[in-house]
Amino acid sequence: MNNQYSMRAIWASLPAEKRKSDAYWTQWVLRPFSIPVSWIFLRLKVSANGVSYLSALTALVGGILLCIDSASARIGGALLLNLFAVLDCVDGNIARVTKTTGPWGAWADALGGYVAYASALLGAGMAAEMMCGGVSDSTGGILPAGAFAFLGGLAAGSNLLMRLVYQSYKNVRQEKASEDIAGEKRISENLGVTGMLMPAVLIGVCTGALPIVVAFYAVLYGGGCIVSIGKLIRKVERLKKKE
Repeated sequence: MNNQYSMRAIWASLPAEKRKSDAYWTQWVLRPFSIPVSWIFLRLKVSANGVSYLSALTALVGGILLCIDSASARIGGALLLNLFAVLDCVDGNIARVTKTTGPWGAWADALGGYVAYASALLGAGMAAEMMCGGVSDSTGGILPAGAFAFLGGLAAGSNLLMRLVYQSYKNVRQEKASEDIAGEKRISENLGVTGMLMPAVLIGVCTGALPIVVAFYAVLYGGGCIVSIGKLIRKVERLKKKE
């Protein structure tokens, strides 16, 4: 890798269909931020996979910081999660402009996404729990102790299960898989790790509204998991009858 890649070239390497399919937050905020960051990493001769691994580590540390009972640690963790979202664009930028895209790059990128969803949602659940003082009956709360930690775990588990089931389906259905749940996929992109999830966690930490954010994503991903898997089951059964 050399230093010949300009920011103009990085922008130009992004296909039109990719620009349209990006989440709105990615189009308006993350992608513009990612261009100069990509240029810096290119000058440092960091590969696309290297950025993917760095992004996974960034998300993991961010999630751990959210679990520390300290306002400054929680803010730092939320900021790192938003940095992950930028880096998640950077690895693709570098792969495209250096023409090093491929299945191993896709694997490394997916690794970062899985780590980010688990870290962000589990960390947010723990942070919300601590911010509410445990919400135990002894403090007069409506919810039992551990409620928000559970909701964070529910959101993370539901999201990862949904993605694993879809990936298994995609291995069989291949390029047609994304068409079968196009609406659900679009919603997930706009509300996920490169959508509104990371800024929502940061805003929730800073304003005290994190419990609402955690509850929202528990409902979103819990319900989305049931709907998406049910839809794929019906699709599989219909396809089997046509064979």
